[in-house]
Amino acid sequence: MSSRVVWQDVECGAYAADLEAWERLASAGSDPILELGCGTGRVCLHLARLGHELWAVDLDEEFLAAVEARARAERLPVHTARADASRLELGRKFGLVIAAMQFIQMIGDQAARATVLRRASAHLRPGGRLAAAILDGVPEDLQGAPAPLPDVREVDGRVYSSLPVDVTTDGPRLELHRLRQEVAPGGAMTESEHAESLWLLDADALESEGEAVGMRPGDRLPVPPMDGYVGSVIVVLERP
Repeated sequence: MSSRVVWQDVECGAYAADLEAWERLASAGSDPILELGCGTGRVCLHLARLGHELWAVDLDEEFLAAVEARARAERLPVHTARADASRLELGRKFGLVIAAMQFIQMIGDQAARATVLRRASAHLRPGGRLAAAILDGVPEDLQGAPAPLPDVREVDGRVYSSLPVDVTTDGPRLELHRLRQEVAPGGAMTESEHAESLWLLDADALESEGEAVGMRPGDRLPVPPMDGYVGSVIVVLERP
């Protein structure tokens, strides 16, 4: 298993606060379902275990290989495709397109989001929905809160730990800084720093951006805080 896959699993794999919301959206729509920025499969594999047919896209070949192997091992109906969400062309329509874990905030500014929203809408059936999880503005619990406990996982005798140590704003972006530690079976430890960048966005703005590309606002599903993760909101946009 590659280190990129391991760290993705460590930092995202245990998160479950949003799964109930994705289940509700999936059960209320029609298959197949498309996940943008699937990572190592936390959401798409979960929904496939419930009987849904999933298409999972990402730019990272190692992430997709992990999803494929895990789906194959469990005989799950998950199809993968290496694709840029801004140039998406899968040649099929979906009842639901999902973007979990603030993916829509990772892709760039308003112009970049508009391109992705257009491509997502083009892959929806009439009445189909796009559901995107975001941090709604700058959550109060990010400001001045003590650092949460690290995310920890053991893989093949090596212990991986990722601790969020700082959150800063840099103009229109939010920067999350992590300290990564890897402990080998013999006890030797290596450390590195890792940063993730999110473009600041609130639900009203995302709905307006959806309307600008021809979609209409739908529900907003709150996702509660959980085990050191801040709360978020899933913004639902519908293709007429």
